[in-house]
Amino acid sequence: MRATTRSATVAALTLVFAAPLLGQATLLRVAPAEGSVSQYVIESETSMAGAVMSTTQIYRTETIASAAGDVIEIQAVIDSSTATAAIPGAATPDLSGMSYTFGMDVRGRARGLTDVGTLSPEAETAMRVMLAASFFELPEGEASPGDSWSGQATTEMPTAMGGTMTMETDITYTLVGLEGDLAEISLEGTVTMSGNAGGMMIDGTGGVSGTAIFDRDGSRLQSHDSVMDVDINAGGMATTMQTSTAIRLLRAG
Repeated sequence: MRATTRSATVAALTLVFAAPLLGQATLLRVAPAEGSVSQYVIESETSMAGAVMSTTQIYRTETIASAAGDVIEIQAVIDSSTATAAIPGAATPDLSGMSYTFGMDVRGRARGLTDVGTLSPEAETAMRVMLAASFFELPEGEASPGDSWSGQATTEMPTAMGGTMTMETDITYTLVGLEGDLAEISLEGTVTMSGNAGGMMIDGTGGVSGTAIFDRDGSRLQSHDSVMDVDINAGGMATTMQTSTAIRLLRAG
């Protein structure tokens, strides 16, 4: 009887002290060491009115050039780039061998190009669009599984034929869970676009959803999947556009 009572007491104490740990808040931050390297593959597919218009696959190696300030400087080199397009000029241009530098803050938010490097004008446009559609943000403070936070962003992007486009996003992120060093984060929100291309007015509204896996130990993105659906009105013509993007970490060092 005493052994049973003692076992029950130990079990109860274990639950008392373990319970707070299960829901313990954690601070998620991008804090890489200078010189650290990550290689990603980025795959994207864009459809208009249900028909695939373009696909892109980019292998990109990123090296942390500076992590001393509020904005982390990341030097990127495109190892290889392939693209297909149903309409000539609709796909991302060949970026193979090009290099550039972009910024990111400690919450993982893209801060745009800081050096265009060897990017051609067409490639620079493609990279600015890609950074604007990164859809990733870590919480401001500590978070526990189930906690949510919101992020709003307004980005000015160049378009074809000398035009400009403004994209506004309002996204809610949720820490789904923690497993070892990996944090799973879901995202869902709205997207609004307005601008022009060659004098033709364009506007659109829609939404974005997806999931990101953040490596807390490596202080880097492990994977990211997103789908953006937008109803677009271009010069009085209405259509729907869907862009699916998948990012995978291939190598880290």
